Amino acid sequence: MSSLEFWGYVLVIGSILTYICWGFVFAIQGLLLLHGRPEAVAWLKKRYTIRSFMRELYIFAPMLFIFHFLLEVVPRLIGLDDAVIRFSMADLIERAEEALR
Repeated sequence: MSSLEFWGYVLVIGSILTYICWGFVFAIQGLLLLHGRPEAVAWLKKRYTIRSFMRELYIFAPMLFIFHFLLEVVPRLIGLDDAVIRFSMADLIERAEEALR
């Protein structure tokens, strides 16, 4: 394996792991924001403008859907929770805009 090939692997694997890690954080905070948690609102105000939030929202949309399924739908299916909050990107954007005003 050449040095260039090694750094190519590092770049690809590093990019994938960064997407997964930051996507995990963003998805959890996004779901908390959708639930109206004040901690998520404080996190949003500290780190984002509406433009940067929208950019990351579109980048991490697949992670949001995956975590909504894992944290809302699966517990409902196995009987751990009675209610499932409806996931809507429009609701999430609306809550973010309200928080960032």
